[in-house]
Amino acid sequence: MINRMKATQTQLTDFNVGAIARTLVEAPAAEIDQLYQQMFNGLREAIPVSIYQSFSFPPLAAFAATGTIQVTITAQTTATLVSAGTLFSATVSATQYAATADTIIPAGVSTAAIPVAATVVGSSTNLVVDVSFTLTPSPSGFVSAVNLAPFVNGMDAETAAQQQLRFNAFIASLPRGTIPALYYGMSVAVVLDANGNVIERPVFTSVVEPYLTDPTQPVGLVNCYVHNGVGNTSAALVAQAAQSLYGYYTSGGVAVPGYKAAGIKVPVAAATEIAVNVTGVITAATGYSKPDLVINGVTVPGLITLATAAVFAYLQGIKIGGSALIAELVALVMAIPGIANYAPSLPVADTPSTTAQKIMPGAITLS
Repeated sequence: MINRMKATQTQLTDFNVGAIARTLVEAPAAEIDQLYQQMFNGLREAIPVSIYQSFSFPPLAAFAATGTIQVTITAQTTATLVSAGTLFSATVSATQYAATADTIIPAGVSTAAIPVAATVVGSSTNLVVDVSFTLTPSPSGFVSAVNLAPFVNGMDAETAAQQQLRFNAFIASLPRGTIPALYYGMSVAVVLDANGNVIERPVFTSVVEPYLTDPTQPVGLVNCYVHNGVGNTSAALVAQAAQSLYGYYTSGGVAVPGYKAAGIKVPVAAATEIAVNVTGVITAATGYSKPDLVINGVTVPGLITLATAAVFAYLQGIKIGGSALIAELVALVMAIPGIANYAPSLPVADTPSTTAQKIMPGAITLS
């Protein structure tokens, strides 16, 4: 507005801050600018909402971590029932886990695997391996309860950024038969329990065209691999991923198209696992404790626990075909506050994997 006034007349010459002419145009200019910003913000919020609604693409809801807990009791002369709804309280968090089915420990047997699900949702319900639990109600002769595998399938509600990335993958899958379509097709496969809870899903996927590296392989062959991120990927998840890629009919006879191209052979398999053992010695800085501490009845994780969890998460997070690098392991441990030095003894070299393999945590022994 000031530039316009300068160009069209010569009577007004003072346009400094505080001048009458400048002040008269500043007020409407600020109002117009605010309207522009409100319109921009409204469009920025409305466009994705309208697009997601048009494509029936809501954000993913949060869900609880699930897994199994091994309960050990003194062998009884009669069968012991751990009923559905029994609460398992973890010693390292306030989260409780409820048994999802009745489990009978036969007479003379001292252990049983109890399926559980967190009573709340979110990634905070995930747990590292070897967490101890107490039971309410406690079965007769109760000795201990521990998870022999980590809980990792708890997820927070999908953020706007995550929804946008997933929507981009969805759009890339619309021209079916492409590599992005195969990746997206496998990603939507899930395994549900009797209550409809998600108990297994693909966390890592891999699509390989073997003819690119081996000319003797047919062009119409694409190998797909899935991994649940926890270990021991089930045949049920592999079957669900294959069904998604090939297409299927619902119980009502409605055809659900697959994601692979017609005439292309797409076998789906679980990625084989390579366990990486980690051993090393931690040096604690002054004022820090390597073992866990119990302060006022609350367990405070020590450096060994923190480093073990970090190493476990690193190895578990490596994608199919990725490598476990010693340099990254050392940097990860050294980044933990309170660790002055870390001397690894295992692994002795970087651990690579093929396009059909997934590196997983083995025995982690830090001292």
